[in-house]
Amino acid sequence: MHLFHLYHHNRFDKLMHSDFWLFELSIWLHVLARSLITVFVPILLLTTGYSIGEVMIYYFLYNLFDVPLNWFARYMTRQLGARKVMILATIAVIAFFLTLGFLVPGNWPLLILLGVFAALYDVFYWVAHTYLFIVASREEKDTSSSTSWLYIVKRIASLLGPALGAGILLLANKEILIAVSIALFILSLIPLFRAKHLPDKPQEPTLSFKEFFKAPEERTNYLSTMFFSVHRSAEAVLWPLFIYITFASIGSVAIVPIIVSLTAILFSYFAGKIHKKDRSKMIILGSILIALMWIIRLSFDATVIYYITIFLVGLFSLLINIPLDSNLFERDTYRDPLSAATYRNASSMFIKIFLYGGLALLVSVFQVSFIIAMISLLLLLLVNYFFIAHQEQKLDII
Repeated sequence: MHLFHLYHHNRFDKLMHSDFWLFELSIWLHVLARSLITVFVPILLLTTGYSIGEVMIYYFLYNLFDVPLNWFARYMTRQLGARKVMILATIAVIAFFLTLGFLVPGNWPLLILLGVFAALYDVFYWVAHTYLFIVASREEKDTSSSTSWLYIVKRIASLLGPALGAGILLLANKEILIAVSIALFILSLIPLFRAKHLPDKPQEPTLSFKEFFKAPEERTNYLSTMFFSVHRSAEAVLWPLFIYITFASIGSVAIVPIIVSLTAILFSYFAGKIHKKDRSKMIILGSILIALMWIIRLSFDATVIYYITIFLVGLFSLLINIPLDSNLFERDTYRDPLSAATYRNASSMFIKIFLYGGLALLVSVFQVSFIIAMISLLLLLLVNYFFIAHQEQKLDII
């Protein structure tokens, strides 16, 4: 909890609204509840009786519903405020896990409903809480440092969750795990109900799509978010699935997010020290290093290699995540933070429609998805390389 207090002090002591402390406490509890079970969701679908292809169809539907709903979430945030939308998100995720608990093999209407609840939760939570974080960062001179502390605090919860979740699955069953997760989600609502004075209703006018993406910085940032989301999805969904099928063990899957969280806690602070002018270079470096990890995974069939690369991918991802999110939060702090949160989530989900739609048609999904992840990292590299070249060309003209 010392890190939690330090984070709050570093980020919010200059802000007038102390209710941001309640907002952050709610996020911490929410992340703990989510991390308790999220990594096991595709595995629970498998053990319920759905095939890998059907699991891919579920993720395809989830992302398909998600993209247009981002604009609904933007509308709701403007009308109700981010705090109330986060409460709606928590209700949606509780409905998701209740539906998951009643799911049986071949029940497609219920599986589609599961995708709808997942999409509603995703858009409400990520648009609203990202908007609030951007607003909270307005008084920060060092956005990278602020973003790195956000990662550290979230990862502390993410470190605890999977281990507890695996223990519950091994000692009890999925129904108990779902019940514990729902209880924690309900607990995360208490700080939100009390945080009635957050500056959570957007005051800025909504920029048009053309106006928002007028500058090359925006196009670079959001294209980067889109391409990197392919790797993140492969790492968060497909890789744990591969690990589970390879080792047939819940414990083997739980280790994955625990290693990633440890990496983030240990190295996020240092990644937060990346200078603004070096961010695109760090994103390029991170892309190269993570692509190398995918090549190693495809080339070597060894348990130790799998888990070493999980640690290294978690480390190298910080070279992309923190600079990229810092760029997004920094540029959109005053322009139109609500649209920034909306486009950030929509761009991340849009490309995954094609990823999971394509994988649903295949018999063997893992090797293809890992190769696609490498291609997406190459595209991420190229986008940032051309941005650097463009910036240097502008300086030469000046």
